[in-house]
Amino acid sequence: MYQRNTMWLGLITFISALTISAVAIYYSVAGLAAIFAAAVIPIIIMGVSLEVGKLVTAVWLHRNWSRAVWWLKTYLAIAVVVLMFITSMGIFGYLSKAHIEQTSMSQEQVALITSLDDKLARSEAKIDRWTNEMDRLLGGEDIRVDNLIDREQVELDKINVLIKAEKDDIRKDFDKQIELQNQRIIQAKERKDADIQAAKDRFEGSFGGGAKFDKAVEEAKANELSVASSAQREIRNINAQLNDALAKVDAKYANDIKAIQDRIQDLRSQANAKTEDLDARINELELFIDKEQTNIDGVREEKFAYEKTYRQLEAEVGPIKYIAEFIYGEQADQNLLEAAVRWVIIIIIFVFDPLAVLLLIASQYTFNWRREEKGLIGPGGGSMPPKPKQDPEEPNDPKPTPIREVAVAGSLGAVTTDPITTDTTEVKVEPEKSVSEQMQEELEPLPEETKPEVMTEEEEYANAGITKEEAEKKPQEVADSNIAEEIEEAMKGEGDDLDKWNNWVEAANKEAEKETEKDPTIFIHSGDGNIPEDEITGIGEVKGTFKQAEENKQKEEVQKKTVKKGSNYIVKEEGNQIRKKTNPGE
Repeated sequence: MYQRNTMWLGLITFISALTISAVAIYYSVAGLAAIFAAAVIPIIIMGVSLEVGKLVTAVWLHRNWSRAVWWLKTYLAIAVVVLMFITSMGIFGYLSKAHIEQTSMSQEQVALITSLDDKLARSEAKIDRWTNEMDRLLGGEDIRVDNLIDREQVELDKINVLIKAEKDDIRKDFDKQIELQNQRIIQAKERKDADIQAAKDRFEGSFGGGAKFDKAVEEAKANELSVASSAQREIRNINAQLNDALAKVDAKYANDIKAIQDRIQDLRSQANAKTEDLDARINELELFIDKEQTNIDGVREEKFAYEKTYRQLEAEVGPIKYIAEFIYGEQADQNLLEAAVRWVIIIIIFVFDPLAVLLLIASQYTFNWRREEKGLIGPGGGSMPPKPKQDPEEPNDPKPTPIREVAVAGSLGAVTTDPITTDTTEVKVEPEKSVSEQMQEELEPLPEETKPEVMTEEEEYANAGITKEEAEKKPQEVADSNIAEEIEEAMKGEGDDLDKWNNWVEAANKEAEKETEKDPTIFIHSGDGNIPEDEITGIGEVKGTFKQAEENKQKEEVQKKTVKKGSNYIVKEEGNQIRKKTNPGE
């Protein structure tokens, strides 16, 4: 149940990631197309291809991060981040466009409502003017000429009041200037009196003081006269400027005064003329008012429709308005609303595309965990062979027989079978396989040998085609001949497999020599040396359970009985064919 839930969760995560990514692609491409509106189709093609490539790149980096080189990982990671930024930019453009369209609609509604308000104001002004005119006609104010003259006279009085006010202002300015000059004259007189008093105090009672006093008095009077003369000239100039300014005021209003006086004269000359038909004018004005009132009713209905649409648009941005007022703590105007909308868009884009990419990677994690739970892959993500089924331990089971190591010396040399001690724990899967192991996997194993018949010594000599005396004279030649015959008998019907076996033995010998040079703990021996009991060395390493080792040992003993001493024979251990020699020490 847990594994099933994990699988369903992984599928839901994967579908959610693809859904969010598809929506992000649509919004991003639409936003980029709005930004680059002159090339819509190329932008759509480019955006879709980049978005798909971003997802593929993210998954590839997740699956191959530990195996890829650093520069490739760096570039692809930067590319994914940049593409996420481009996607976010496109989403920002799309949402900003939508907000701008909504804002423009609101602004358009406001502009239309303002225009209708102006139209209503003009229509109401027309109605007011026509209504006043009707009131005047019905009141009879225009019938008597004297009323018209009085009205013109009021206008003339207004102009005269304006002229008087302007002249008074001009006179005040010039009076201030004249007053300044009079102050200069008074100050000059006061200085003269002060100078005379000072000279009197200084020279009175001194020798020759009278003459000096008279001279000082003359100088003081001369200074006073100079200042007074200058002030008088300034006063005359100011008066002249005042007259010019007053004349300009009169000239300014002269045309208006003359026009009013001419109209008054015309009215007086037309005192006996007939007045216009009041009833016809009043009827005409009433028609104008009714028509304009109909126009006003239509404008008000149109304004109501625009106001309704505007209120709907305002209701759509109402939540943003309340959020802005909550955050900024003041009445939300247009600027605050725009800032709040920008922040909302930024929050959306920062959780949109990154969420899609991370959900896609999370789904890959879930699938890997699911495969690990089923035993299809190892913890690192690679392939994992199925665990061997171990026999349940019984209290009366015999202890396992030690596995015998097989070491090959030369292409067809002797092999040794020294007992070693092995651990009963499960053999771990090697991350990389040597050449010999790869060749073993490619080589098709020989079929299980059938138990050969036990032949007598005379039958063996007869099969070899030699006598017992010849065998004793040439034991090595006979042994070699027997070896070939025995191999042919053992491999009868398996010629192709034997060729593969011989090729494999030669390659295995070369690989064993290379591994011995690289790792001193792996070596080949001819049976003379001792192998440490805690090591398993050589290319013919036996793998598997103790039960399999015992079966191999029994097969080996059976075959030893079927061949002559000192002869080569082939046995099968753990699916590998091993060439051995009976009693190599004899």
